[in-house]
Amino acid sequence: MVRVGIVGAGNTIGIAGMHIQGYLRIPEAKITAVYDIIQERSQEYTDKFQLEEAKACRSYEELLSEVDAVSLCTPNAYHVELAIQALKAGKHVLCEKPFGTNARECEPALSYAESSGKVCMIGLCYRGIPAYMYLKQLIDEGALGDIFYVRQSLGGSRIADPRAKLEWRMQKALSGPGAMADFGSHMLDIGDMLIRNTAGPITELQCMSVTCLKERDRVNGNGTGIVDNDDIASFSAKTEKGVLLSYTASRVGSRHTTEVYGSGGSAFFDGSDPFSLRIQKKDPDGGYREAPETVKVPEELYLINDYVPKEGFAVNFYFEMRNFIDAIEKGVPAATDFSRGIYIQRLIDALWESSKTGCSVPIDFQ
Repeated sequence: MVRVGIVGAGNTIGIAGMHIQGYLRIPEAKITAVYDIIQERSQEYTDKFQLEEAKACRSYEELLSEVDAVSLCTPNAYHVELAIQALKAGKHVLCEKPFGTNARECEPALSYAESSGKVCMIGLCYRGIPAYMYLKQLIDEGALGDIFYVRQSLGGSRIADPRAKLEWRMQKALSGPGAMADFGSHMLDIGDMLIRNTAGPITELQCMSVTCLKERDRVNGNGTGIVDNDDIASFSAKTEKGVLLSYTASRVGSRHTTEVYGSGGSAFFDGSDPFSLRIQKKDPDGGYREAPETVKVPEELYLINDYVPKEGFAVNFYFEMRNFIDAIEKGVPAATDFSRGIYIQRLIDALWESSKTGCSVPIDFQ
């Protein structure tokens, strides 16, 4: 049994709740502690999710004394410090994405992870969406032929409201880039995961970004403050074999979609249905002759036990927590370990550089 502590209850999205729901579906995991810098939130979460045996802790040190592993759901700027503290205490670490505010600050955590022998993961949970599992299988099997290009969009609309307060996500010191990192981390991970085997790694990136609402009311009053990271980022990538990827990350309105086009056909994913793809076949030596067809993800690909949720969003968090616990208990590989996290962080750093300089950035790391 792995005793898990939840760190950071959150004030807006509350991503900790998704972590909790994932762990509650795993018999080998038990949530034994919750900690937030605002004490009342810790108790609210233990009550809300009926965590009767979980302790609402008064400090991070107290939480570490009660657990074997932690889920870090805090603002990005605190990920590295909290991860290192947990590793020094001999705990396994699952850290929300992105790894930090920039790659350089993440390097000490990676060093501790590599020497600790503990399981360390970054929460790139979108790869646990069944439709992405199926899409990767189709690409690897050659069902879409040679891949020409990939297009993705991801984001949300909550921050489109100008009355939304100046939260930590809008401050570069606490978040790093904005939509570019928040949603871009997922898209970069998914795009690379889908086509690296057939198209090679990313070798070049280019990005443009804008801040649409440049000033917002402060969370605790005291007037307004400046938004100093991006609301929208549009970026592109090229792989070693010349495949192009196009991305749009937006926190002022977006749909979650992914399109893949190849010599043998195309596949379209709509985030509103994580259990199907719209596929259109193509003659590799000719054009499209058949109408697109909606294809359900084979249930045997993701219904691996009776605990798997059949609801969107919940299902990918379940697979994230399942991988984390299995890595601890059974020694299976962590799909998104800290080395993966710092790779994605370096790509985000390159996007930020490109958006500031107006130039494409060559990528010389894999």
